[in-house]
Amino acid sequence: MSVVSVITKDEVSDHTEKPIELRDESLAFRRLVEIALYCNDTKIDYHDGKREVIGNPTEGALLELANRANLSQDNHLIYKIPFDSLYKYMAVLVIIDGENYIYLKGAPDVILGLAKQQVEKDTSTPLDLEYWESRISEFASKGQRVLAAAYKKVSSEKEHLTHEDLHDEMIFAGLYGIIDPPKKEAIEAVGVCREAGISVKMITGDHKDTAIAIAEEIGIENYNNALVGSEIEGLSDKELRDVVADHDVFARTTPEHKLRLVTAIQENGHVVGMTGDGVNDAPALKKADIGIAMGIKGTQVTKDASDMVLADDNFATIVKAVKEGRRVYDNLKKTIYFALPTAFAQGLLVVVSLLANMPLPLTSVQILWLNMVTTITLSFALGFEPYANDLMKRKPRDPKENILDSYAIIRVAYVSVLIAVLGFAVEAYLRGKGVDTAVIQTTLLQTIVFGQAFYMINCRELIKFPIDKGILKNNVLWGSLAILLVLQAIVIYVPVFHTIMETTALNVTQLGISLLAGLGVFVVVEIEKLIYRLVKK
Repeated sequence: MSVVSVITKDEVSDHTEKPIELRDESLAFRRLVEIALYCNDTKIDYHDGKREVIGNPTEGALLELANRANLSQDNHLIYKIPFDSLYKYMAVLVIIDGENYIYLKGAPDVILGLAKQQVEKDTSTPLDLEYWESRISEFASKGQRVLAAAYKKVSSEKEHLTHEDLHDEMIFAGLYGIIDPPKKEAIEAVGVCREAGISVKMITGDHKDTAIAIAEEIGIENYNNALVGSEIEGLSDKELRDVVADHDVFARTTPEHKLRLVTAIQENGHVVGMTGDGVNDAPALKKADIGIAMGIKGTQVTKDASDMVLADDNFATIVKAVKEGRRVYDNLKKTIYFALPTAFAQGLLVVVSLLANMPLPLTSVQILWLNMVTTITLSFALGFEPYANDLMKRKPRDPKENILDSYAIIRVAYVSVLIAVLGFAVEAYLRGKGVDTAVIQTTLLQTIVFGQAFYMINCRELIKFPIDKGILKNNVLWGSLAILLVLQAIVIYVPVFHTIMETTALNVTQLGISLLAGLGVFVVVEIEKLIYRLVKK
């Protein structure tokens, strides 16, 4: 953020880079530079050559302007009225060249309302309100944040400052035009939000024209029909609820306006994420579904009232968080789709065997192996699935939506039955061949493992075909499959584990049977998904 324009009645100056020699400047310009310095609570520090603004970035920009004039605050300040959004100005009582002055800076409309005179050609003349209002609109429409400054000389005996002192004989010095160029990633993030069905609304204390210009630059929709705070105050809660859906820019707002806007949006059934940095933002942040505080320039009160703190104060980071949240939800859903039917299938094998008075198809330790090793290993891989290509092109989901909808229940049910039926089929086939129980149980164990492994690949995409370029990006998936392969090889082919797990070595034919059965799970699920996609069209 930097001062790009200094506007007096006589001229518009650009002092964004060059040093300032105050003795060569007009009285109005000198007063503006002095007010920028003394009417300021911010500090600028340097650590390892890196500039750091400690305080308000707007005041940091004003301080940079004063620093180019080599001014110092030392031994000048007598009394201060801090800035407050309630009255929208800051005032100080200072000693300049042995005389006492009141210096005042704040919102242009407020400062203009307090001044009756202006500095013109180094003398005081009646305030030309029309000129200043046109200048404010002109520079605000360029996307500049416009601040105003005024001053007056007072008695050298004055040691205290009140708000009433600002209502007499204030002389308008001029305006500052400050710009904070939007970050490229913020502009891109607003576009991503639009694709993702997220409406971005700007609520600012800036001039309406400034808000419109910035909103247009960063790509906010409905930027032309901006509402100002006075218009919001004239609307009832019901009227505001109707209006807020079609307006995305709100200017000259107060903390009370922000709270009303958050409430109105929520009453329209939307989930609201609200950003803020000041103490007065705390009520709106608390009211929002997700309060987001600025980690760098945010106050401690703001951070305490929020659900999330941005370490870099960057809007694009919020969008990244949304993207990550959607990925986590997707992967959680995939994991549930995978874990439930594989667990139910094992249960079906046992329950059906008991009801049919048949020998248990698997021993207790083999069932424990499936639950503790294979299922966990494979479901772990789904948690590391990369972002889906259409992740930020989907509309937000209904927060009341169940993670297990009717389709999920059908999927869980038929896959559970499918794996169990294939298990019984393998068992019946091998029993018919007259092989011993250890071979049957080991082959059935491997059948379920292959079925789970193939179904895990099915679950990479709940509706679409799962084998694509993205499968190569999930190294954890390949690592999980490799670990599972090694563990199964140990269980089947290392003699010491035959005693522990009650397994035995399998030949190529028996492994082939289990592999084909597992592959059958994959094929059936993909045929069902294809049918579902065709029906949904």
